[in-house]
Amino acid sequence: MMLPKIRCWNQSRSIPSHSFFLLCKGDNAGKPGLKPWPNSFIITCSNKQYHDFFYWLSYALHQTGKFKTRHRGSAIPFINLNDVRDLFRELAPEIQPHWTRLAELIIHLDNLSKMKTSLEEQLKASEKLQIALLQKFCNNRK
Repeated sequence: MMLPKIRCWNQSRSIPSHSFFLLCKGDNAGKPGLKPWPNSFIITCSNKQYHDFFYWLSYALHQTGKFKTRHRGSAIPFINLNDVRDLFRELAPEIQPHWTRLAELIIHLDNLSKMKTSLEEQLKASEKLQIALLQKFCNNRK
């Protein structure tokens, strides 16, 4: 297995193909994203297959709190390059043979996330409706 190149993101550089970003500061340190953030690492893979694998591996590591155990700093938590490299070196060979199962799991997690978003929107809409009904009731009493 070929590990990706990981380096600090600099806005003056162009974004190579098959790259993604990993937030390195704050409570969400370790969170992957496809667009650059300030205070992030850029992870560049050799091909699309490795890109997908390492992106979703990073997502899984972030969601399960594996990066949280590596947070440093008392005021603003952060992770460093070696933390990311070490986690990839440790876990990628173990998870890669089970990549198809992880990919299926990611699809289910994505569907759950969409359902969660839909439910949150429904809750917000019902709260607005409740407020509107109460306001209408109170305004009719005057």
